[in-house]
Amino acid sequence: MKLTTKQSELLQLLLCQLLTALGTSAPKTDSARTYDKLTSGSISIGNYVSSELLNETGLQSNSHCLWKCWATSCAVAIVKEAEILECQMLVINTVSEPGLINSSFVARKIRLEPGVKIWKADDFEQQVLRGTDSGRLLEYLASRNVTLKRVHIPNNSVKIFAEFLQHQPAVSSLVGCVDKCSEVPACRGIVFNSSNCSLLTDYPLCRWFEQPPGSSELAVYEFHTVATQQCFETVNLRVSDALSFDRLWAEYKTGFGTYHSNYFVGLEWLHNRTSAQPNNNRFRVDLLYWNDTYIYAYYLNVLILAESTNYMLSNFTFAAAGGLEDCLVKESNRQFVTRDRGSSNCHKTVQFNTSSLTGTVAATTPVRSANRAKGIVWACNAPKNITDGWYYSFKQLEMLMLT
Repeated sequence: MKLTTKQSELLQLLLCQLLTALGTSAPKTDSARTYDKLTSGSISIGNYVSSELLNETGLQSNSHCLWKCWATSCAVAIVKEAEILECQMLVINTVSEPGLINSSFVARKIRLEPGVKIWKADDFEQQVLRGTDSGRLLEYLASRNVTLKRVHIPNNSVKIFAEFLQHQPAVSSLVGCVDKCSEVPACRGIVFNSSNCSLLTDYPLCRWFEQPPGSSELAVYEFHTVATQQCFETVNLRVSDALSFDRLWAEYKTGFGTYHSNYFVGLEWLHNRTSAQPNNNRFRVDLLYWNDTYIYAYYLNVLILAESTNYMLSNFTFAAAGGLEDCLVKESNRQFVTRDRGSSNCHKTVQFNTSSLTGTVAATTPVRSANRAKGIVWACNAPKNITDGWYYSFKQLEMLMLT
C-alpha cells in the first residue's frame, strides 16, 4: 500500500515519539543526523557564526518539536514546557550561501533551565564550522588574546614537546579548544589540527617559532598562543659533540655557538636579564638520558651579578618538577670560572659541585675516569646501577629562561 504524504508524516512523527520516549534521539535522516538530549551544561555559538532562531507554534509534544527540527535540519531544538508548549529551533546557515545579513551573526547561549529541554544534533560542530565566517572568527579570537603562530619542532625537541601536550578528545572545534584552555590554569597555548585539540601545559620554546636553517627533520604544527606571548629562551643547549665548549672567559661572556644547535647565550646576557627581574624570573633545566627518558625542573628568582664579581650566582630557588633533582650548585654566591679565569681546578670546562653543563657530550653513556668532568654531568640523577654512574654523561641538555 502506498502512503500519502500526510500518512507518511504521521508515521514518521509516531516513530519520532517512540524513539524520544526510549532514548531521546530523533530518527536518522538521509545524512544520518540524530539528536541527543542535553542533560547538563549549555550550548554556545559566537558572533562569528550565522544562525537563526525559529519559533513553531501549535505543537502538541516534545516529539513534534523535535520532528520539526529534524525536518528543517536544525542544529538545536529547545522546548519550553508551559500551558502552551513553546518550540524553538536553532538553524545554522552555511556561510558560503549568498544573501546572509549581518544581523544573523549573533552570539547565542542556550541554557538548561527548569521546564526547558534541549536536543543537540550529532553534527552540531560540523554545522558550526559551515556557518563560521573566517574573518569574524579571527576578530573573535583576537578579542580573546589568541594569536595563530606556527611551531617547528626539531628532533631534539619532540620528546619535550610531547611531555607537555594534553590531548582533549572531547573537544572538536577551535573555539572549544580555546575555551578548554581557559579552564586549565597551566595551559599556555593550543595545538589544533582539523578536529584534534591538544593543550600545551608549559610555555613554548622561543626557538620553536623559527625554522632552523637547512633542517628538514621537523614536525610543524599550527599553534595558538592564549592570553600570553611569553616563551622560554634558550640559555644553554647541548645536543652533540660537534662544538667544543672548552672556551675562554671572553667567549663565555658574549656567548657562542649556533642558536638551534650547540649554544651558550652569554654571561652578560644572563646578568642583564636576571638583574632586571631578580624576584620574578623562571628557568627550566631539561635533560635527556640516552634512552630518551626526559626529566626537568625549575629554578626561580635567579640572580647573576656583574662581571666584576665573576658573574656570581647570588640567589636562586629550586622548584621540583619532572623528576630532575637539585644538582646545579650546593649553595649560592658561587662564582663562574673558566680555565683562564678563576679556579685552577676547573678542568677545561665550567663546573659546579655536582654538575658539569658544558663538557663534551660523551659518545657512550658513562664518562670514564680519564674524561671525568668533560661530559654533561648531573650527578643527582645519574643512574645508580652502572660503574662510574656518578659521572654519567647525559645525551642532551637545555637550560631555558622565561622571557
